[in-house]
Amino acid sequence: MTALVEETLDGTNRGSTDSTRKSQIKKRRTPSDATNNNTDIDPVNQQLIGIDGKWYDVTSFIPHHPGGEIIKLFAGKDASAVFRGFHERDVLKNRKPVGQYTRDCSQKIHKAFADLHLYFQHEGYFKTSLQWYAVKVIITFTLLLTSIYLVVSCQEWHYHYLGAVFLAAFWQQNGFFMHDAMHTQIFHNRWIDNWLGTFFGTACFGISGSWWRDEHFYHHALVNTIDSVNNQRLDPQMQEPIWAQNKKLCRFYQTYIQYLFIKIQHITFIPVCVFIGRIGITIDSFKQERRIHELLAGLIHWTWVLLLVLQLPTLREKLIFYGIASSCEGILHIQLLVSHYAKPFFDLDKISTSLDWYEMQIKSNINIVCPEWLDWFHGGLNFHIEHHLYPLMPRHNYRRASRHIKRVCHELGLEYDECPWSTAIVRTLRCLRQMSIHFKLDPR
Repeated sequence: MTALVEETLDGTNRGSTDSTRKSQIKKRRTPSDATNNNTDIDPVNQQLIGIDGKWYDVTSFIPHHPGGEIIKLFAGKDASAVFRGFHERDVLKNRKPVGQYTRDCSQKIHKAFADLHLYFQHEGYFKTSLQWYAVKVIITFTLLLTSIYLVVSCQEWHYHYLGAVFLAAFWQQNGFFMHDAMHTQIFHNRWIDNWLGTFFGTACFGISGSWWRDEHFYHHALVNTIDSVNNQRLDPQMQEPIWAQNKKLCRFYQTYIQYLFIKIQHITFIPVCVFIGRIGITIDSFKQERRIHELLAGLIHWTWVLLLVLQLPTLREKLIFYGIASSCEGILHIQLLVSHYAKPFFDLDKISTSLDWYEMQIKSNINIVCPEWLDWFHGGLNFHIEHHLYPLMPRHNYRRASRHIKRVCHELGLEYDECPWSTAIVRTLRCLRQMSIHFKLDPR
């Protein structure tokens, strides 16, 4: 988000995160909590992934994995939960297991949410209503047509600026469509949904959809996670060079400029999200983007946006119009962050070992309580717990699924954290304030 200040603060930029992350992954050796039933194999060093009691050799598949090299971080571990979260079962139909392992049968949390996954599959919760999406797309593009009408057909400045608000709403909703498509929630076909994600995300919303998808895979698999061994943050969408929302992140900030920003982070959080958020994420997404289809889609976006803005009579109105649209869309960045910022952070070594993956997802998310008619404003992500547990589930089924997930959490003694949006913002600001007091440059 804050690409404008990122290079100054830490001497790097988010664009270099991928290469850094790959080098750190290669160093990693993770112990497994699963009991290996085959003494002639080494699940970690042989790059074996455990799924439902069977080891699969993914060594040759890693360069082709759509989710990137994150798969290496689960080598030697039981990755059944994260596998179900991102894949249909039939992706294993052409792969033969190379060994077996025995799961810890005492893991009640894993079994409960794995059983719930099967229930949702059987009851059709993962099926998409294309009619529902068609209606949403029509409404969303009506927002754009309204913006165009107010700019082109009206003479008064206040109608022009109202058009900017409608443009911001159009951007916001396309951000949600991009999110759904890149999770293959719409057609459940990676090729079709990725192209839709580029259309909604890059051509309509204005950020590289593929860049966002690549980062989002890490965010989902290892939300709010750090690697203490290699001293690295693993969730790229929960890190900014000017905010330290958890004490486990303090080690990553070592400059006096960062110290100054963190001391006022509870003050700058909302203004940065609103006024800099769109500019920052746009720069982040394109500064190292080299995929031709994303660059062409980005060109399409800026062509239609410039054509719209150029209809305004004066330079002053043009600048104010885009500023209003950009700032109103900045609300989306607040929406995306308050579901995680006030929640705990975890260490990689504990994930899928002493801490079940399902449990991590529940503990690192906040749901937003709102009436059903307001789900459109949050893009379904007001049910963030449901989404992180079952990323392939279409968002129009979250509200129904939430009743079952809330019941299971109650039975297992897990907190199902939900609150109004305003409360989530206050909790985030309080967390940032607390960390600003706690933070010191002195490592002692």
